[in-house]
Amino acid sequence: MNKETGQFLAKQLYPDIKSWLTSLGRKLSSPIKRARAEVFDSPSHLLDALKVGLAKDGELVTVECKPSLFGPFLRSHFLSPIVGNRTDMRLGPPFIGENPIMAMMAQVTSHLKPVGLYPPIGADVAQACLYPSDTTACGFIGLFPGIDEMVEYLPCLLTTRYTPYTGMPCHVTGVVRLADPKLLIDFGVPLEDYEELRQAGQVWFLDATVDDSECTPLDDASETELWGGMYASGHLEFASGSIEINALVESIRDAAQASGFETQVTRNRAKRQEIMIFGHGFRSLVDTQAPLYSIHMDADIGTDYKGARSRFDLISTNMLANIKSSCEDATVELKNAMDLDFSYTNAADSFSVLKSKGAEFMNDPLAMAIRDWHRTRGR
Repeated sequence: MNKETGQFLAKQLYPDIKSWLTSLGRKLSSPIKRARAEVFDSPSHLLDALKVGLAKDGELVTVECKPSLFGPFLRSHFLSPIVGNRTDMRLGPPFIGENPIMAMMAQVTSHLKPVGLYPPIGADVAQACLYPSDTTACGFIGLFPGIDEMVEYLPCLLTTRYTPYTGMPCHVTGVVRLADPKLLIDFGVPLEDYEELRQAGQVWFLDATVDDSECTPLDDASETELWGGMYASGHLEFASGSIEINALVESIRDAAQASGFETQVTRNRAKRQEIMIFGHGFRSLVDTQAPLYSIHMDADIGTDYKGARSRFDLISTNMLANIKSSCEDATVELKNAMDLDFSYTNAADSFSVLKSKGAEFMNDPLAMAIRDWHRTRGR
């Protein structure tokens, strides 16, 4: 076969050979790019590098982490400054320090950070958080300085084919993205607040939806415990009359006890004189000056989310039924019976926050900005 005949046959058999080679080139280039991606052994070290310019916007990086679809939500929380009357009242990993007195104080004045399961933001894209690979908690909130920053995480967009690996120690490869000021200003965050967030390194996220992204479990990796707080809060609206504060307290206490919690009741004698109902792994707060209440339960969402959610939802349902019954006994018309303001187990509803000039009061406006960035980047 002469040269001319060979070229003719090649054109007939492979008319798209140029595009095929280009496609092959893309496929072959991906592993090379991943191999060149700088590896960071924790989200904290990547964030430190970003703060000082050692890693930059648009750079492909690999992070050793524990990806999770559970993350902090946007609302502030109505919680007591103490967990209970003993150091074992909070479940999950304990605080250990050189000074046992300080560790004990941190233990009884810190809550597991309230978290929820992020709802999907696209057919093939999930919103996630990258926690340290060895962490056993999503984080904490409390009185002691530094408690809120003990577990540093990086927000992430994750291709849904990687979600089976969430909860496992992994290497996640993606492109570093910087949330520019407009993303947050559109949500009402003042420019000066954006600058504070930027300097604190809280405007970065990882885009693991690009062609070169990857999520690979570490050797012998498996799902491990990951503790977080299940949280809900509500208020009461009366069309007429009112119920005694003790009736509200008993409604919550009875619901907790029906789910197996041995509870105690205590009252703050200062400021708002709020009442706390608490047990081993559970606590609730009732305001005495406004019809507000909240419940917070410690849960291993890493290995038993279904069981923990069922228990928490049952407490919530029984509590609302008890409140409704107490109002009926007192001949009080309750306008919002069987209705919580929000619960973090109801992901779609508890993550819907309108854009407003009040956005600076959100705990995590970046989480909403990331979702908007994903929706608009393809337009």
